[in-house]
Amino acid sequence: MRLRLSLMMFLEYFIWGAWYVTLGTWLGQQLHFSGEQIGVAAGTTALGAAISPFLVGLMADELFANQRLLAALHG
Repeated sequence: MRLRLSLMMFLEYFIWGAWYVTLGTWLGQQLHFSGEQIGVAAGTTALGAAISPFLVGLMADELFANQRLLAALHG
């Protein structure tokens, strides 16, 4: 169990590091977004992180088994 959880956490942060770090550069150079638009795109992740615990908590408590919901979200 410890190995599986460690692998899950590694993959979770690996994905964040793979796309979030280069998002601003890609938006600015390839898609020619302005600085404000890049900031809004980065800010949506913070907004989602603030709101999603309420929605996911509601779904985990009322609609689905906790372990199945977490497996789907990590997938």
